[in-house]
Amino acid sequence: MKTLGVVLSLSLFQLISSITLQRRQSCILPSNMTGKCQCQGNIVKCEDLDLIVPQTGGSAFLRLEVRNSNLTINGTSFTGWGLTEVLLENCQLTDYSFRYGSFGGLENSLRLLSLKDNELTTLPRSLSKFTNIETLDVSGNPIRSYNFNENILRDIGDTLLSFSFGTKIGGTELSQWPTTLIHLVKLQELILTAADITIMPTRSFHGFEGTLLRLTLANTKLRSVPLAISRLRYLQDLHFDHNQNVGDYGVRIPLIKGFLPFLNQMSLKDDNITTFPEVLQSFDRLDQLNMDENNLKFVSDKSAKAVSQITSLSLQHSGITRIPGAIQDITYLNILDLSNNSIHAIETNDLKESAELLTLKLNNNPILYISDKAFINQTKLRRLELKGIQIKRVPCALEAMIRRHQPGYIIVDLSNNKIECNCGLKWLFDVKNDRHTRTRFRIVGNCDTVAKSIQDYLDADLAACPSGINCADS
Repeated sequence: MKTLGVVLSLSLFQLISSITLQRRQSCILPSNMTGKCQCQGNIVKCEDLDLIVPQTGGSAFLRLEVRNSNLTINGTSFTGWGLTEVLLENCQLTDYSFRYGSFGGLENSLRLLSLKDNELTTLPRSLSKFTNIETLDVSGNPIRSYNFNENILRDIGDTLLSFSFGTKIGGTELSQWPTTLIHLVKLQELILTAADITIMPTRSFHGFEGTLLRLTLANTKLRSVPLAISRLRYLQDLHFDHNQNVGDYGVRIPLIKGFLPFLNQMSLKDDNITTFPEVLQSFDRLDQLNMDENNLKFVSDKSAKAVSQITSLSLQHSGITRIPGAIQDITYLNILDLSNNSIHAIETNDLKESAELLTLKLNNNPILYISDKAFINQTKLRRLELKGIQIKRVPCALEAMIRRHQPGYIIVDLSNNKIECNCGLKWLFDVKNDRHTRTRFRIVGNCDTVAKSIQDYLDADLAACPSGINCADS
């Protein structure tokens, strides 16, 4: 047996050594790149790099990421690499950084190219060489509308599925919609990250109105949701974020019920909106809504009817001081995120009708009071987050919720609180070990009074405490 153990140990050592050697061999890079690049599987990640040089012996790498560099590219830089994805981000690249053959060797293999956050004022001519490119990101570059070259976009339009563009936030170079985008006839995702645009033509998406599935229009000067969006017959995901000139009036678009029949997800973050837009009730399939960073002053019962169909709602950073009663009118709400607001109390009736909740997040609210019955009807809850709410005691509301909870498993996250762990928590131990408790649960977070997690203290220390301690008396 001893000999067998030695043999097994040697075999394991040889296996580990072989794997380590293979990893070292597979991470062979040109000398000028070794100190500034790291390998992770078939991915190379570099920073502060000045030059990409050829791989003379060939390469097994598929993805190269170069960021935060002052980069030079020449006609042979990518020879021997065989890459499918290249990211050259914040590398101080200009129009003069690229020659027509700058990506020589990648013409047929490249699927994804990101040139975001550089100093380009036009699309590089070398893009026309790519025969199979599917994703292109030139956002964060000061490219004007007339410099989205028609011939280049026509050349890559038959394969391109995702296109991202836009100036740096606050840039004024892009003040009109680029009409040459009509050549992207197979586009499924379009992302505008920032622009000085105030109006969009109704035919802005002509050429891909029947293919686009995901659209982002962010950080613009638009005063309303563009009517052009109504032409996107199969749109599923709309992000219309950080358009602060819009306001409530700008989302009152005259849409007939039935438009955008496949819209499933919508984000209206930081659009200066104070209530749920009535137009949302036109979208029968709308399931997920994000309205973070708006000042929601008027969350009335009437406005909530506009979103009665959704199952997921996020209202982070929205100036909310108490849980809006209108939320209970959203019958099938499964996910609710009210983190980073100014909620001071969770009353007994605040969530009484929200019985379908599976995830509830109330993180980083200055909560001073939680009713013992605050979560009594959340019998299906799988995750409750109360991170950073400045409490010192595990809320007694957990007892009523856990005792009524359906069979299953629930995670309660109390991270970033100064929880006092002592025998006053014996009630939680008793709930956990009660034969009538039908659900298992785990408490996430650390004790402030002892060097243990709350869960470890619950499992290992509370058994020795005297029984009969009620939470209200602890």
